[in-house]
Amino acid sequence: MSLTQDCAAVVTDSGGYQKEAYYAGKRAVVLMPDTGWRELVEEGWNLLCDPDAERIAHTITTALASAPRPENLFGEGNAGEKIISIMLGTPYHD
Repeated sequence: MSLTQDCAAVVTDSGGYQKEAYYAGKRAVVLMPDTGWRELVEEGWNLLCDPDAERIAHTITTALASAPRPENLFGEGNAGEKIISIMLGTPYHD
């Protein structure tokens, strides 16, 4: 993850790394025809790319362009607190 923190964007075929890159604030060029993380592609954050050298180079250039990072795409990080509140029968407050 330290390499991810210091990079401009990532190129991967790893499903897990696509999401880790999102959390690190890095766009991912995904070398697959589809991904399990459709929301990252639909929001324009991750870019799907055929494994062709010219297409990869073009897609990396696109990924390096500035784009707003979709916020709270996978929640706000407070699911644990909500679950405990439900289990204890107490109201959850943000």
